[in-house]
Amino acid sequence: MKKLMGLLLGMVLVVGMAGLASAQSDSITLKVACVVGLSVAIDKDEYNFGDVAAQIPTISTEAIVVNNDSGGRTEDYQINSATSTAAWNLITSDPSGPSDENKFSLKAMFKTTQPIGTDFPAGSYLDTGTAGATSQQNMDIDFGTTGYSGDNVGDGVDRNLWFRLHTPWSTTTESQQSFSVTITAVDAGTFTE
Repeated sequence: MKKLMGLLLGMVLVVGMAGLASAQSDSITLKVACVVGLSVAIDKDEYNFGDVAAQIPTISTEAIVVNNDSGGRTEDYQINSATSTAAWNLITSDPSGPSDENKFSLKAMFKTTQPIGTDFPAGSYLDTGTAGATSQQNMDIDFGTTGYSGDNVGDGVDRNLWFRLHTPWSTTTESQQSFSVTITAVDAGTFTE
């Protein structure tokens, strides 16, 4: 009987100690950073409006596809432009009279299909900034429509970019003019529609 009591007492002690050991807990905090660079791709190196008369607004006839090719990052887009020829200068209104010699305007917007002139919002002019280059402009609702702008563009998503060029009131040259447009990918949340 003493052996049985000793065995029972030993079992109670072992079970009691096991109960105390299982009542303890600990935790760990897991951290991770998803390192994906910002990236944007434009499907064309060049777009040619062709020969256009003075005082004429002209809309690009084919979409220029802008793609978020970051490999896993949601992005916002910014746009700027620079004239690369000496004759014409970019202004933020349509040329409207003789004082607008060699001055042109350029608007940009995202839209699934080719826009008409009135589709381009008033705020979609590329502005002149300093040293002949435009300042970075957020491609928010002024450059598109709700849900189809340069705001929060998901990875692998395409946006169709269109331009509206308004040629000068008069020009001192018939030489082909050229200017660059740059789309820059920035962190999502840089701006909101």
